Amino acid sequence: MSLVKLANVGAHLQNCAMAKLPLTKIPYTKLHLQIALGLYKEGFVSSVKRGSITGPDLTPVEVTPDNISSRRLWLGMKYRENKPVLSKFQLISKPNRRVFCTSSDLRNFAAGQRFRFVKPLQPGEVIFVRTREKEVIDLHEAVKKQLDGELLCRIQ
Repeated sequence: MSLVKLANVGAHLQNCAMAKLPLTKIPYTKLHLQIALGLYKEGFVSSVKRGSITGPDLTPVEVTPDNISSRRLWLGMKYRENKPVLSKFQLISKPNRRVFCTSSDLRNFAAGQRFRFVKPLQPGEVIFVRTREKEVIDLHEAVKKQLDGELLCRIQ
């Protein structure tokens, strides 16, 4: 189920980028937060803020089971020369087809080899990997740490 929601978030971010929106919101989940922080770290979005349905929080509000349905992540979209920095968000693992890799497979994939049906990494692309500890990191970080994981998505 979480990959279906991640696919919806990816489509939403692509649409917001094409519409040139300055700020957008996505549902608040642990997976979405890790992906949003990864996008911020890699320079695809300009800001990540917690908030509610109405907008980003001015003062921090703790997330509880009572208010989780109204919590959102607010992402500042980034543009360069009037073109969106984030142009493509594509899932690799899907609900009916999960793609798991060993550390040696990830190393070969990062070096430019094809892995099963997944095309090699292109310049300007980032691939996020979910480790066994449910941490989302980029492909090169997973290779440095020699971790196994699931290929989640590629962003261009």
